[in-house]
Amino acid sequence: MTQAGPLRWRRGKGWLVLVGGGRWSTTTAIDRRAIDAMADETPIVFVPAAGGAPDDGESFLAHYASLGAPPGYVLPIRDRSSAGDPANVRRLTQAGLIYFGGGDTRLLLDTLTGTPALDAVAAAYAAGAVVVGMSAGASALAAWGVSSDPGAGLLKGWGWLPNAIAAPHYAPAQADALHAALREHPKLLGLGIPDDVALALGPDAEVFTWGHGQITVALGSKFDAEG
Repeated sequence: MTQAGPLRWRRGKGWLVLVGGGRWSTTTAIDRRAIDAMADETPIVFVPAAGGAPDDGESFLAHYASLGAPPGYVLPIRDRSSAGDPANVRRLTQAGLIYFGGGDTRLLLDTLTGTPALDAVAAAYAAGAVVVGMSAGASALAAWGVSSDPGAGLLKGWGWLPNAIAAPHYAPAQADALHAALREHPKLLGLGIPDDVALALGPDAEVFTWGHGQITVALGSKFDAEG
C-alpha cells in the first residue's frame, strides 16, 4: 500500500486519477497530464460500465487522440457477462490507460465488482497503466463514494483508496453529505473533488491536484492514518 501523509492507495507502477466531473472541453488540462503519465504507447481503453451518454466512448477516443494519445478501444462492458468476456479482459490487461466514464455509480459497481475485468484493471495498473475514474469512477475507486445519483446515498467502492470516502461533483452544498458519511465512517477521511479537478496519485507517493480548483479534505473524528 502506498502512503503519502494521511492518504493511502493501492500499490502499483501506474497512476490513479480521480476526476470530480466535467466535460472534455473543461478537463483538457487533466487529460493531458493523464496521457503524459502513461509509461508507453500501449492502447487506451474507455469503459462505459456506468452508463452515461451513448457517444461518450467515441468522443473520449476523439478527444484523447486530439491530445496525442495512442489509439484505443471502447470496451462493450455493460453487464457482468461482458465483464467476464475474455476479449475484454485481454484488452484491459494490455492497456496503458483505462478510463471509467461517468454515469450511474451503482451500475458501475454492480457491473464490475468481483469480475475478471476488474482483476484485469488491477493487473494493468500494477504493471504501469494509468487508471482514471471520472465521477462515478472516482467514487468506485475509493472505499466509499458519496453518490450524486438520486437516492443512491453512500456506496461501497473497490477500496483502492482504503481509508478514503470520495465525493465527486463536490461543491459547498455537498458538505453536509460528506460530513454525514464521515460520521458513519469516522475512521476515514473525506475527499471532496469538484468538477474539472482531479486527485492524481503516483507510484512513488506523488500526490497532485490536476485541473482548476481545490480538493477539500476532511478527517473523520476517529481518523488514524495507520488504521
